[in-house]
Amino acid sequence: MKTQDTAAVAVDLSAFQPADVDVLMVLQPGSGQPTGWAITFAGPSHDKTLAWANANAREELRKQSLLEAQMRNGRKIKPEETDVEQVRRENVARVVARIVDWTPVRLDPASPPLIFSEKAATELFLDPRFGWVYLQALEFLNDERSFTKASAKS
Repeated sequence: MKTQDTAAVAVDLSAFQPADVDVLMVLQPGSGQPTGWAITFAGPSHDKTLAWANANAREELRKQSLLEAQMRNGRKIKPEETDVEQVRRENVARVVARIVDWTPVRLDPASPPLIFSEKAATELFLDPRFGWVYLQALEFLNDERSFTKASAKS
C-alpha cells in the first residue's frame, strides 16, 4: 500500500446519521392519497428504540440461559409452543414500541378522536380492518430512507 505525504482529508459522516424521529404520512389504501394522519416514529438511535431493543435482548438471553441450563442438567428440551396470536402481538409490539406520537384520528365518524397510547396503537394494529395501516408502518420502519436526514437524501 502506498502512503501519502499529504494530510488525508477526513470524511464527514455526520450527514448520514439517522434522525431521532421521522413522520409517516399514512396514505389511503388503493389510491395512495394522503389521509392527513401522521405517525411519528422513533429512529434507530432514539431512547424508545434502544429501550425496546435492550428489553427484547434481555428476554432472549433469559430464554437462552434456561435452554443451556436444561442441556447441562441432561433434561429433555421441549421447544416453546408458538401461538399465532402471541406472534402477532409480538410483531405489533415491535412497531408500537417505536411510535412516539400520532395526530388524533377517527376510526368512524361517530367515534371520538383516538389519541395515541400504546394500548390504542396495539388494538388498532391488531384490528384486521386496519391491516393496511400496520403494513405502511412496517414498510416505513424497514425503508432505509426513513430517518435519513434531509442533507443526506440528495
